[in-house]
Amino acid sequence: MDESITAYVLIKTEVGKTDFVLKDILDIPKVSKGTMVTGDYDIVVEIVSDSVDDILSTVAQEIRQIRDVTETKTLIGTKLPSYSPRGNL
Repeated sequence: MDESITAYVLIKTEVGKTDFVLKDILDIPKVSKGTMVTGDYDIVVEIVSDSVDDILSTVAQEIRQIRDVTETKTLIGTKLPSYSPRGNL
């Protein structure tokens, strides 16, 4: 996967169900990592794939189908270099 694409999916869940939803999401093969967060969303997960279509399919057909997922927002990484105050990553 030389030209891999990384996406971050922000997920809202039903109250009190976040830990159960996260466990189910982490069982999805395309999800490389995930964590519970504070703020407007409950969970953030990372998906790495070789196509945007594959990422969107994973979100629509797997993540959104999990019981107690109420909303998702998908952020697709760009091909531009990552920036860090210490230099490029």
